[in-house]
Amino acid sequence: MIAQISFRQNAIAKLEFYLLCVVLFVLPTLESPKNIALVLYLIMWTARRFSFAKLTQFRPHAIEVCLVAVLAASAASTALNWPFPNGAKGLSDTLRLTLLFWCIYRAGYDDRQHRVLAGVVTAGLIVGLAFGVFELATGRRALLELHSAGVLTQSAMYVSAVLVLALGVFLTRWLPRGRIADTGRRTWPWLASLLAMSAALIVMGSRGAYFALALILTGLALLVNRARFWALLAGGAVAIITGLFALQLLDEGGRITASARGRQNPERFVVSNLERIGFMRVAVAQIREGESLWFGIGPRNFRSIDVSRWHFDPPLGVSEAQRMSPVHAHNLFLTKLVEEGAAGLAALVFFFGLVARGLWRAWRREEWYDWRWFAAFGALGVPLIAGSVNTPFYQEHALLEMALMAIFMAARRQCPESLIR
Repeated sequence: MIAQISFRQNAIAKLEFYLLCVVLFVLPTLESPKNIALVLYLIMWTARRFSFAKLTQFRPHAIEVCLVAVLAASAASTALNWPFPNGAKGLSDTLRLTLLFWCIYRAGYDDRQHRVLAGVVTAGLIVGLAFGVFELATGRRALLELHSAGVLTQSAMYVSAVLVLALGVFLTRWLPRGRIADTGRRTWPWLASLLAMSAALIVMGSRGAYFALALILTGLALLVNRARFWALLAGGAVAIITGLFALQLLDEGGRITASARGRQNPERFVVSNLERIGFMRVAVAQIREGESLWFGIGPRNFRSIDVSRWHFDPPLGVSEAQRMSPVHAHNLFLTKLVEEGAAGLAALVFFFGLVARGLWRAWRREEWYDWRWFAAFGALGVPLIAGSVNTPFYQEHALLEMALMAIFMAARRQCPESLIR
């Protein structure tokens, strides 16, 4: 009887983990399967662990307090501004982010399961990129985008975060640890993934992603400070720059080439810069009014701003359609401050700060030799850097980044003295 109960519990635990794998695999490509699998995962996770006895004994960690604050600020902003066009869409998005992080953080998955998740995330992205190339080559899309990960800039942020993860797995297998090289593990699948993601980013041509990766990889190189790492980054930089210049010499007949060259058009850069600055100025004007400083105008409600109330000199540099329906401030922090006020911004900043503290402490203890440290470094750096000139922290790229940060923080919680096993 005991053996039967143990078998059932083990089977349910495996099913729960497989559901998480499904979520992370289809995240960039399939909308409905992702949502269904995420709901089933959350239900199964809760059913396996929840009891009122455990709830009375629960003592939240600091990172969990920040998660509750992030969710509470979003709920308060939604309630105080209700009704508004997007309704509970912003709150629903925040709820998904916080629940996914919390479930992975508290799940107790071991090192082997974490490695499986890394492989699932990377494989899912490669499949998503292949599908994106197919859609671009057949004219279904004008740009290389992941089918279910938002517009190009958001897709590029998704690819950038996974690239840093794959780089971490590759490095911790390729770089010697002390004087001993870990030669027993294969590195070529991860190197091939890195090459595929680098090629995709060249075609995408997102300057925010380029800027984020440049700063993140430079920071990693300075922290790790290994000659082989510096050589790898130098070779990669030369290859990417060569690829960007090579695109200018290719025939424009192919849709992929034409899309990539169009993304590198200097005239487009000028227009794009003016639009970004214009939306940031709209956000600053809204903040200066001071009427909704503490809880904002509502999550995902930036579109409701009436730009015609203000006179801008010089002009904003955005189209009339964009003036009538601004999407966001093209800055993570300004968007958060406008939509959820000082409360929402403070909660999110404190959350990011706790993850950054965990990364710093792990590095100080010389525990960087773990792919989860690299993955969390990228998951934190990409939204902070690229998000400063681009999309806010929501949708699929944010779900991915929350999952990667949760894996790292869970490893810290389960083995606080060391990540290295």
